[in-house]
Amino acid sequence: MGVKPAILLALFLFLHPCRLLVAGPQILPQQECEELEEDEEPPPITYSGPESGRFRIFFEGKEIGHEDFEISGSANRIKSSSRTQLTISREDPAEPPEYLDEEDYEELPPPDRPPPEPVTFRIQSTLRFNDLFEPEDYEVVQEAGPNRMRAKVEFLPDRSRVSYVSDEGVDRKRIELRKDVTILDDNVFHHYLILSKRYDFCRSGIQEFSAFVPQQFLAGGVSLSEVGKEEVEIEDQPHWLRRFLVDTGEFKVNFWLDSDLKLKKLAIPDSEVEVVRE
Repeated sequence: MGVKPAILLALFLFLHPCRLLVAGPQILPQQECEELEEDEEPPPITYSGPESGRFRIFFEGKEIGHEDFEISGSANRIKSSSRTQLTISREDPAEPPEYLDEEDYEELPPPDRPPPEPVTFRIQSTLRFNDLFEPEDYEVVQEAGPNRMRAKVEFLPDRSRVSYVSDEGVDRKRIELRKDVTILDDNVFHHYLILSKRYDFCRSGIQEFSAFVPQQFLAGGVSLSEVGKEEVEIEDQPHWLRRFLVDTGEFKVNFWLDSDLKLKKLAIPDSEVEVVRE
């Protein structure tokens, strides 16, 4: 897809400001899959019921924030929403300024100035879709200090409409998207939980999905596959979980489900991000 690992976009926006770039019923583990006739189509994977919870977010082993999410609604109109808070510190650049060579840079004492203040990002997202996981509209708002940006998507049969609003004005775009496109937005981790609900456990194997990253205005394909069962340590406690792999073509995301198909942990190795469910 050509997208940046999720947590890196927040760092990028801070360093380089720009215009804009659940407890309840679960899907059954499908251990008893019905046998189909040769020409019979399997039933579609559909929405499974309400869910809510909190994810703790870690970067380079340090906890930097959390995401509270909720999925609820009727059979034909489901709403998923989240509130995320991330606090990130900017460190001094690893590369020397252009006017110094590397030897001089290494010999200079560290600059005599106070450490940079950490920056807190607040992200709110709202996605509405039907029981076949076909999205209707999506909105994400990201705030960092006085900076605020909003992306809004209206999904239409022909060309979906996307609006980006920032201090510099409004930028409107149109894009062709599949009606069952999966939203995998930056720094919104419960979107991977929704993706996991679309996996057909009876068919298993590698399954392909169309995905869209609204904040980066990028669309492409992602694959999802089950790797196998393994013991995973979460908060010093061992858990026997099912591991899944999401491959975007640019980076990989691992996540782990328990026996009730509840998402317990997510990891993006390329960006040293881990997300753990409370």
